[in-house]
Amino acid sequence: MTKFLLSTLLTASFAWAQQPGEDVILKAMKEEMTRGRALRVVGDPPYFFEYTLDDAEFYSASASYGALVSDRSSRVRQPRVRIRVGDPKLDNTNHVFSDMYRGSRYDPSQFPLDDNYEALRLGFWLATDRAYKQALEAFARKKASLKNMAAGGEQLPDFSAAPPVTMVLPIVRKPVDTNAWKATVKSVSSVFSSYPEVLLSDATLSISQTTSYLVNNEGAEFRIPDHLATFRVRASALAPDGSVVRDYAESLSLDPLRLPKPADLQSAATQVAEIVKDMGKAEVLESYSGPVLFEGQAGPQLLAEMLGRSFTITRRPVTDPERPINLPTGELEGRIGSRILPDWIDVVDDPTQKDFRGAPLFGHYLIDVEGVVPKPLQLVEKGVLKTYYSTRQPIQGVEGSNGHARIPGALGNNAALAGNLFVKANQTQPEAELRKKLLDMIKQRNKPFAIIVRKMDFPSTASLDELRRIAGGLQSRAVSKPLRIYKVFPDGKEQLIRGVRFRGLTVRTLKEIMAASDELHTFQYMENGGPFAHVDAGGYVAPTSVVSPALLFEDLEIEKIPGEQPRPPIVAPPPLTR
Repeated sequence: MTKFLLSTLLTASFAWAQQPGEDVILKAMKEEMTRGRALRVVGDPPYFFEYTLDDAEFYSASASYGALVSDRSSRVRQPRVRIRVGDPKLDNTNHVFSDMYRGSRYDPSQFPLDDNYEALRLGFWLATDRAYKQALEAFARKKASLKNMAAGGEQLPDFSAAPPVTMVLPIVRKPVDTNAWKATVKSVSSVFSSYPEVLLSDATLSISQTTSYLVNNEGAEFRIPDHLATFRVRASALAPDGSVVRDYAESLSLDPLRLPKPADLQSAATQVAEIVKDMGKAEVLESYSGPVLFEGQAGPQLLAEMLGRSFTITRRPVTDPERPINLPTGELEGRIGSRILPDWIDVVDDPTQKDFRGAPLFGHYLIDVEGVVPKPLQLVEKGVLKTYYSTRQPIQGVEGSNGHARIPGALGNNAALAGNLFVKANQTQPEAELRKKLLDMIKQRNKPFAIIVRKMDFPSTASLDELRRIAGGLQSRAVSKPLRIYKVFPDGKEQLIRGVRFRGLTVRTLKEIMAASDELHTFQYMENGGPFAHVDAGGYVAPTSVVSPALLFEDLEIEKIPGEQPRPPIVAPPPLTR
């Protein structure tokens, strides 16, 4: 399932509980949908109805240098009604104007919080009316666009069949001790008061407890608890040349009561502060070409960004001939049957797996946002691409859903994303051997040093200006920059560096993986489909896990990030401790 977040509505009034008996929301959804289907309409009749609603409670608290900055609670019921007119071969979706509605809107964007059956039905009725009018308008535009287009190959259907599934689970809401969490964010943020080098810092807690509903006219029905808790610490400083150095740590849980203890959160904040302090003194590497080792979480981070995201293929929408859309082609699009990894690597996505080696997996879910139950999916076998993530919208090479519709998408469809991505290497070595091989390559090539990466900036916490600099001037898609990156010398000594990015690193480079470790690392994050999966890039997120080995590359290029740096403050900061 997807986790529902609101950047401006963050929360906690956790006193509400579902009363025994029939669920009023499900009843209102089903009965209003039945009534809507029975109505006689003018124009193309609807063939598919889908009602969804997220009933969410939020709590967030943030502090900086021991001072509480925000403390917010809210609850919201967010509905979404989708109607398809025409038929599965050709309907109103996947047109450039499918999401546009030019008429007056009377339905509320948020539904009543009370379990008032009449008020809920009224809301669904108004939403159904608008969705049907919008579908008719979009379908007319789409058919007109198709008439103006030159006849080409056979067009893919717009919708695929899926067996209806019923999954109505108990509503679960857990009490949150808001006073204790306020004290925790204050105490964790106060760690940075001992580091005058740190310019900006914060500690932020966010808890969402959601019940997600779906009903469609095919008979699918679900009610799923859908919770997420995050604790993030961030810190940044200015290097002598005026550039910003930063780091962050994030703890994630699907249970709001199972985040790390305050002492562990303080330890994470201390580590971030120490890294930022050292980054401020680190050297900027102008350029490098040679072997690179991705250790620890950097291995799965790299694969999450480069490989996991590439299994999502965006279908091009229908548009008018004079209004082309410059939609970039996915790096794996049209490559089913081609080798994309070394022949000793397999990739499987398995959302059904709840844990790995005793630790919960973040990407486990029972059912996707379209009501499709996922199964283990073989994406790559012996280095060869076998399939993509898919929703009920057919794509080239995959006509049906494989249960990976994770978040609402655009143009009347949903977005396919990863769940639990397992990258398995069948030829491995101990991680210590990879490091030894890296040092041997330095000596063989007579190079002064090699590179070790231990953390990538994915998901990113960068500013918009920094993201522009990372992507600026690159001809290929930019990869997030390395946050914790080190020179390693022939004698094994290491030196932290900063201010660099990879050049020419693409999905095609993954075929050149030289070696992988026998030790597996788990990386868990919130995928939102935005650039670099930026932490502020969207309201819906899909919790995701990637399990992979450390990776050794024989030859990668690194360069200094271009661009002017801001001027540092003229006056020194005030003392933060007494």
